[in-house]
Amino acid sequence: MKYGIKLAITGLLLFFILQQVDFQRTWQQITSINPLILLSALVLQLASNTVAAGRWFLIMRRIGFDRPFSFFLKSYFKGAFFNQGLPTSIGGDGLRILDCARIGPTEDAFFGVFIDRIIGLAGLLLLNIAALAGNRTILPHRITILLFTILLLMLAVIVGLYFLRRLPFLARSRYLGYLTRLSERYYQVYSTLSSAGIQLLLSVVTHLLAMTAFYLLGRGMGLEYSLSIYLVLVPPVVLLTILPVSLAGWGIREGALVGFFLLIGADKARVVSFSLLYGLTALIASLPGLFIYLRQKHSL
Repeated sequence: MKYGIKLAITGLLLFFILQQVDFQRTWQQITSINPLILLSALVLQLASNTVAAGRWFLIMRRIGFDRPFSFFLKSYFKGAFFNQGLPTSIGGDGLRILDCARIGPTEDAFFGVFIDRIIGLAGLLLLNIAALAGNRTILPHRITILLFTILLLMLAVIVGLYFLRRLPFLARSRYLGYLTRLSERYYQVYSTLSSAGIQLLLSVVTHLLAMTAFYLLGRGMGLEYSLSIYLVLVPPVVLLTILPVSLAGWGIREGALVGFFLLIGADKARVVSFSLLYGLTALIASLPGLFIYLRQKHSL
């Protein structure tokens, strides 16, 4: 029932958004884009998924999951495919946890995927903060301050996870002790500056590749803005797609992108076109996960 509700919400959001633009014009823009741009965006998205899988591989190796990179690459792409059809953009993480639970403790499998998500979020936040710092006049002052505040608070929460293990009252609690064990795994993964630095770098590269795909598709739709502008406007939208409202963020992404890009005077139809194109690109880039899933279906 919940899935059906969210599917309906996704359809209604897209219907409402498309009602606000000239659908025929939007479709013409989508079909007229240079195929080379589409191919380049697809390659960037595939590269983004591959780098993210490498980051997850390093995390799982630090907490004792001894499997080759290919195992985590396949599992990551399977999760990426399921993300396209499940509520929020993190629905496929359950499949990754299931894969790892077969080769190690279930709790550590969950912790590994959770930490991967956290460090991925940290990379996105750092990228967005740096872009905002360099383009403070792009958005209205109040919105810029609000974004800075939200981003810094989220970053503080991520850093705070590292220190929860030092709070003895958490360890004594039956339920909050879970947070202590999570923090211990967090420390195990990032106990050295080199490991933390490499993970953050991989996270930034992962998102930079995806943001560049957004940039190419936007430019292909006639949104002639610099990459730095996309780095300011797109990451908050990516964060919103995590909300468990629609399937894979469809509808949420389009509405939020329209809202942000209208603040800088962008054409609404072009924004909707490039958002839909990115969604399709992300879906196509996840298709290797479908083929892997079908080949391994007997073991799932």
